[in-house]
Amino acid sequence: MTVNEESDQLYVYGIIPASAELPAQLIGIEGSPVEVSRFDDLAVVVTPVDPDAEIGTPDNLLAHSTVLDGIAAEIPVLPMAFGTIVPTAEELHETVLVENEANYLEALERLDGTAQYTVRARYIRDAVLGDLIEEDPEVARLRERISGTTEDETRQERIELGELIVGAFDRLRVDHAQQIIDAVSPTVEDLVEQEAGQVEDVVELAVLVHRDTVTEFENALETVAGQLHRRIHFQLLGPQAPYDFVGEQ
Repeated sequence: MTVNEESDQLYVYGIIPASAELPAQLIGIEGSPVEVSRFDDLAVVVTPVDPDAEIGTPDNLLAHSTVLDGIAAEIPVLPMAFGTIVPTAEELHETVLVENEANYLEALERLDGTAQYTVRARYIRDAVLGDLIEEDPEVARLRERISGTTEDETRQERIELGELIVGAFDRLRVDHAQQIIDAVSPTVEDLVEQEAGQVEDVVELAVLVHRDTVTEFENALETVAGQLHRRIHFQLLGPQAPYDFVGEQ
């Protein structure tokens, strides 16, 4: 479907090659149709929206990412930031496409045939703590010391135990994260490591995978997950739009 050039306001999802066709049955924000505005070699995926519409809702955020991920599963797409709105299709062409056409075409060519996947690995806390109690007498002693006491009674011991546990997770993380990276790296086009946010986080990776090697990538991940499954839980998300492999649009 191609957008009417006279539409007053457009919500923008991303940029695709003008020759590409959208996957069928995409549902955009506010439950509205997803359309295409074409200009030379580029096209922008949009939904006409009411100027008074409340765009920044959780449902619309989910719709935004679902549309982009659905497109990325079949054709290259450069995601736009959630909440991007332009007044008219004409301004969209002049301010978004014309000024950056060469860069967009180069990025779309680089991404052709690929999709992003996200790998998340987190420690199974009880399993790691059980090992620490067996391996470190000081951890075992402090655990026994605070058992059956109030926080005020054993505040210092609880602080010491927490520091020991965090330190142990930090030491384990270095080797386990590298093991996971080494396992999947040969099967992907590109890889970005995200910063760990929680003590139990081992690693979060955004990987760019060619569609022809998805099975190889999944097999490599399954192998390393099998090696580490007693201590680490794995989650794989995708295919996704290549959020981590394009600059800000």
